[in-house]
Amino acid sequence: MNHRLGVQSLIDKRILAILAAVMVLGSVPFVSAQPHHRMFQYEESLGVITITTGEIGVRVAANGEVPHFSWWNETAPGTDYHIMFNRLFEANDTNDNGVFDPRVDHLVGSMFGLPMADWDFSGFVTEEQNDVITAIHFNFTNTETYDHHRPGMMTMPGMPGMPGHTNPMDVEIQIRVHFYLATPDQFKFDLMISGWEWTDTDSILVFQFTVGESEHARHDSDRDVSTIDHDARRFSFGNAWMEYAQHAFAGNASHQVQVRASHGEALMAQERKSIFLAFENFGDETLDYDPILGISPLSTTWTFLGIDYNQLVLLAGGFSAFALIVIAVKYRNNGT
Repeated sequence: MNHRLGVQSLIDKRILAILAAVMVLGSVPFVSAQPHHRMFQYEESLGVITITTGEIGVRVAANGEVPHFSWWNETAPGTDYHIMFNRLFEANDTNDNGVFDPRVDHLVGSMFGLPMADWDFSGFVTEEQNDVITAIHFNFTNTETYDHHRPGMMTMPGMPGMPGHTNPMDVEIQIRVHFYLATPDQFKFDLMISGWEWTDTDSILVFQFTVGESEHARHDSDRDVSTIDHDARRFSFGNAWMEYAQHAFAGNASHQVQVRASHGEALMAQERKSIFLAFENFGDETLDYDPILGISPLSTTWTFLGIDYNQLVLLAGGFSAFALIVIAVKYRNNGT
């Protein structure tokens, strides 16, 4: 009898060791999959900013070109996605829905292309916690005098124009970029516009962004994205996305300004597909708006019988813990 108890005790001890090893080994990949490795890498060179978080890589250029964002999945670089802030213009919102539709709405005055030079870089401002950088901020600022050399009559193929104002106006555009370690797959860029002189109190102001893609590490997009999907407040293209809020702020955030978004073909020949953000008239105040750009994770999780890896690890750990409890109870019974 004592011999059988001794053998059983030896077997149970081995089972305990095996189950403990399973719990430890099973938890190693799960722990290593957690985003504990996040860390900023950043630099500026000749007006070009490069920042990586371990999950997203971003290049921001405003030197010799209109403001240009390109970003990619840092864990598996393959395709770079590009957005360029090309121009802003007034439109008359023919059907009064707040959305810019180039097939329906008329341009008011001229289109204003964003300048390609004289963008001032602010330098980096960082936030730290326990000697770890948790946020990075920087600005690009440009003050441009838009001078109409002729009456503001804009004509484009298939899009009628309407007269606009002809006086020069000094427009300041500031692009503020924000990275946060807590959201390493995305970044925000605030757009600040001041000095805009409206032609009509019923006009909307439209920001046009062109969207493209390229092979990784190419500084310019060399092809259109295949599709742009618009769902709720997000545009998706490939594994990238742009999210927008339905309201901007004006007058030092004293009141909200309605924002409506659309997408379609570009307005100029040989341009990429475009996203249009339309703002209701905000008078002579300063407009602040903050879209978000991000990358969607690539699916690398394997499954077994419809259960993904992390779930399997949790189930294995739970089963092991249950088995250990059963064996402990058995030992206690045998001891009594």
